[in-house]
Amino acid sequence: MHSLLDKQVKVVLVNGRVYEGKLIGFEQPSLDLVLADARTPEGDVIPRLIIRGASIAEIRAYEVSIFDANEFAEYIRRKLGLRPDAVKVYPDAGVVVVLNTYRVTASGVEGSGAMAGRIYALLKEYMEAKKRGEKPQ
Repeated sequence: MHSLLDKQVKVVLVNGRVYEGKLIGFEQPSLDLVLADARTPEGDVIPRLIIRGASIAEIRAYEVSIFDANEFAEYIRRKLGLRPDAVKVYPDAGVVVVLNTYRVTASGVEGSGAMAGRIYALLKEYMEAKKRGEKPQ
């Protein structure tokens, strides 16, 4: 579910009703969802829609992230010459933690300083290669 955050989804309810919008939040284990700018079948737009998890039949994702946490972790280890234990991967959340200080996601780098700048430059290089359909070297 973390990988679907900030992505466009279509939610089909058990009663057949369908909503489309950006997934901006969810709660586990209930799978209650929060959609932003949800469109109804009638074409109405609801700025914030909370859907109870018990009423959901399926969730369809139409956007897939090109960021692969495992692949980026290996890429950054090679580029920065880091030991394997210096880079931790949380694939379900799409997060890479570097040197227990810098948190990297598809959205950017959390942390500051010269190393954060280097990591950000590598993230940008990695994402550009992925957008071109290349395997980052």
